[in-house]
Amino acid sequence: MFSYRSVAFLSLSTLAGGFASTVQPLGIPFKSPVAVAPGFAASVIFSNLTTPRGITFDNKQNLLVVERGFGVTAFNSVTSGWERNVVIQNAGFTQGIQVDGDKLYVSTATNTFVYKYDAVSKSVASNVSPFSIVNGIPGDGELTTHTLQLEKDASGKTVALLVASGPFTNIDVTARDPASGRSQIRRFVLPPIHFALPPPTPLQWSTGQILAFGIRNPAGFAFPPTQPHPLGSKSLLVVENGASIDGLSNFTAAFVNDNPADELEFVTYPTTPAAITSTTPKTYGFPDCTTLWNPLADPVGNPGFVNKPRGYQFSLELDPAKDDAFCQQIANNHPPALSFQAHSVPLDIKFYTPSGITSKAIPLSLRGHAFVSFHGSFNRSPPTGYGVVQFPYPPHQTSNTLGYTFLIQATNLSTCPGTCIRPVGLAFGNDGRLYVSSDSSGELFVIEKA
Repeated sequence: MFSYRSVAFLSLSTLAGGFASTVQPLGIPFKSPVAVAPGFAASVIFSNLTTPRGITFDNKQNLLVVERGFGVTAFNSVTSGWERNVVIQNAGFTQGIQVDGDKLYVSTATNTFVYKYDAVSKSVASNVSPFSIVNGIPGDGELTTHTLQLEKDASGKTVALLVASGPFTNIDVTARDPASGRSQIRRFVLPPIHFALPPPTPLQWSTGQILAFGIRNPAGFAFPPTQPHPLGSKSLLVVENGASIDGLSNFTAAFVNDNPADELEFVTYPTTPAAITSTTPKTYGFPDCTTLWNPLADPVGNPGFVNKPRGYQFSLELDPAKDDAFCQQIANNHPPALSFQAHSVPLDIKFYTPSGITSKAIPLSLRGHAFVSFHGSFNRSPPTGYGVVQFPYPPHQTSNTLGYTFLIQATNLSTCPGTCIRPVGLAFGNDGRLYVSSDSSGELFVIEKA
């Protein structure tokens, strides 16, 4: 059973070190009640933020947050609570954020920018202009968050930047073509960046290596702690929130209320020039193919699914030639590694690989496990999601088991979205605790050992 908490809000403003800052004391409750799994605790570290989305830690363990519609802010623990400092004010930032020493990468709807960043002062250089490192990203679609991920080599040196793109529309037939640049992940080998020198020529989206396509909205991805891949390649785990199919006449309202599943995709891609030129990227089925979550959602209206297992690959019947048999061929549709309940809306994934341990760290029994944020449904009755889940890696799921468990979830889903937590970004600190952003409630919170 979960334990329950109720909530309210309070904050305190200060001015420190010549920089405008805000300090929130410890003990401020969640805006809406949450349920926490046995053995764990959760607490708010900051409230009343502007749509916090992507998060990451810098090398001084400041938590950097994209507040969509505002900019980038930094959070650090102080004696009385948590302090917030403004790093960059820019309402165009969407979600993607990565930091590599003095290089801060952020995404807008059409570009990825690099700023010269100082973790000690939690600021960007005023005398060095930011520059575009990748431009021409499709920015006219419904989903323009453009998640970012830095890729490192065996020595720990950053060598490439991975950038995601979403669809033009909910069900986007142009995404069938990898050249469309939509619903896919691209890789860009990074040039040397020296802020004392002129910036490198921006890399063009159209020239990026396509790692995978047919992933409707690759909202979050991470490298697993072990890399079961051939030499000269890498493996990547991607969470995908699938299409809403309530506008398709061949499925009933009851069926689409619990279908299709959201997905965890396993992507392997080449990293050597010879392999890149000789390898065709895999497609993961969007927009034609998707994954069954509940075969019994409407046994009368859609009886053809009754005897099919969870995870069954089926066609949305957008094209008569692309039927269920088509979707069950891996060449046309690579199936997911794990299915999530329909309308969960997974937005980020992180692996627990602690380098140190503290009394509040997530238990070491979960070392190597994956943690996923569920943003939550807007078109399911009753709602689902609104929490953070974990599962062992590699995952295991049957028709009778979820394959994952909740660490935290909004207590009363019937009131969501409202002021419920809507998790987006995840980041593990060096203290072994899991930090989470919640956009619509404007909160940052932390999950730790009870």
